Amino acid sequence: MLDPDGGYGQFGNAPADCETRGRTWQVSGKLGAAGLVNGARDLLVETLRALAFRSLALPGDEDSIRRILVFRVGNIGDIVAATPTLGAIRQRFSNSYISLLTSPGAQGAPGAQELIRPGTLVDSLMVYHKSDISTWGGRKRLLRRVRSERFDLFIELSNVLAPFRQVMQSMMLARLAGCRYAAGFQVCASRWFPRTQALHVPFERESDRLFKTLGRALDLRRNDSGRLPVSEADHAFVQELLQRNGVSTNDRIVVLHVGAKRAANRWFEDRYAAVAGWIQTQPGIRVVLTGAPSERESIDQVRLHMRTQPVIACGQLNLLQTAALLERACLYVGNDTGPMHMAAAMGTPAVAIFSARDFPRQWYPYGDEHIVLRRDVPCSPCFKDVCDRGLVCLDLIQIDDVLRAVQVQLSRGKPEPPNGQAGAGERISPGPKAATDLL
Repeated sequence: MLDPDGGYGQFGNAPADCETRGRTWQVSGKLGAAGLVNGARDLLVETLRALAFRSLALPGDEDSIRRILVFRVGNIGDIVAATPTLGAIRQRFSNSYISLLTSPGAQGAPGAQELIRPGTLVDSLMVYHKSDISTWGGRKRLLRRVRSERFDLFIELSNVLAPFRQVMQSMMLARLAGCRYAAGFQVCASRWFPRTQALHVPFERESDRLFKTLGRALDLRRNDSGRLPVSEADHAFVQELLQRNGVSTNDRIVVLHVGAKRAANRWFEDRYAAVAGWIQTQPGIRVVLTGAPSERESIDQVRLHMRTQPVIACGQLNLLQTAALLERACLYVGNDTGPMHMAAAMGTPAVAIFSARDFPRQWYPYGDEHIVLRRDVPCSPCFKDVCDRGLVCLDLIQIDDVLRAVQVQLSRGKPEPPNGQAGAGERISPGPKAATDLL
């Protein structure tokens, strides 16, 4: 038997001792194998980068870097998780022209074009879609377009799931585009033995991983400048919407976002209704339900279960107007999805409800004052978009767990951002025991 100090008591059981040591060796072997694969791939990628591009020495080479191409693909969460690093790149190379090459995937999918205005974090955006590069002719056109801009430095903000082949394609793009320098190439971590890794590997948040990958190579400094570029017009539109729904300037608002791209990330509508109903019993607080037009049915289900009327903003706001609403809010309550990352970018505390479909911590919100609710289950991580086991991990998160976390956040109040910028802390606030991240 294990004693409180983790050792074996005076009358330790020899078979149990052997069994425990066997499990320890098994875990170590699995983690060692995954680490060996990761290390070998990282070494190969770095060797190929060093062979294909000039060595970058800063600050000595800074004057020769006039034009920079940053490459980051993905949807809302992918882009917002990259904004702290984009802000640091903008500050580091303040005299350089910076363009963002990006793709949301399919036509009509939300991405950087809806979130980043030219002239803010970057000077311009070059957007393409999956259909644009589905043929050799399309790929050649994209390459000619990039090559014509004569970039000096190519910065890859690799996706957390980027396979070796994809990273090699990015490296080839940078080389064929004529870039003399390149940084940031990183292959995704091995998913060998996912259960063992989920229990024993301290995964980094995506925002931290991106900054760490580039921080040393480019001499970056955290500067808390990853806030989304919300305009006065965006704020005015939100204020008018709230006034039309009877929300005064003195009212505090809590944004509830009940949707998510993946069904496996969606907590239950009746439970959200109970949380929203309790929040609206608090003096001077109104609930605003947000979502895309396609999520209207879920929002209607939440409203039907409520005794009081929330503000419905579903389909009425674009992404930057949603960011303005989140900046106005005192709290975000919702699933692991794009608006959660947007709330964090705008300096708004969150109560974030996570399924256990992915590795812990990887997609936690960036910033200080967030409470993450996550329950570990034996089938985690499953990496499934649709759960076939009744959402057992989300079912373990009860209404009272969320309400306790909400109470903690409301009692703290919204922190003042330093120098008008969103916070950039390094920790996830644990909150009460029932509202901690249970790994």
